[in-house]
Amino acid sequence: MAKEGVETQDIAPGLIVRHTNRRLGTLEPCEACERLISGRISFSEFVDQVGDGYRELLDFMMEYDLHPGRPEEVLYCIDCHRGAYEGAVLRTQLGYLYDHGYQRQKVC
Repeated sequence: MAKEGVETQDIAPGLIVRHTNRRLGTLEPCEACERLISGRISFSEFVDQVGDGYRELLDFMMEYDLHPGRPEEVLYCIDCHRGAYEGAVLRTQLGYLYDHGYQRQKVC
């Protein structure tokens, strides 16, 4: 398992998607986004916290084994593998994910 102090570049994408049985309690959406981006929670734990609003993006990242802490790779894959409409949906969800993740650092 990855350590919490590890840089996002060092996290293997396949590790982030595994479900754990951890009890996280209730996280604010911005904290859940920040934890997903940094690799401290899995996709399934993230969905448990914030609901299905990011489902398309998370499914896409799992399909292509992408890590949310590497937005440039996610955007590149969106451009390569999705059409204009579906790409726009994925880009919007990625934007919300990062907006909330960075709000955590400032506000939450």
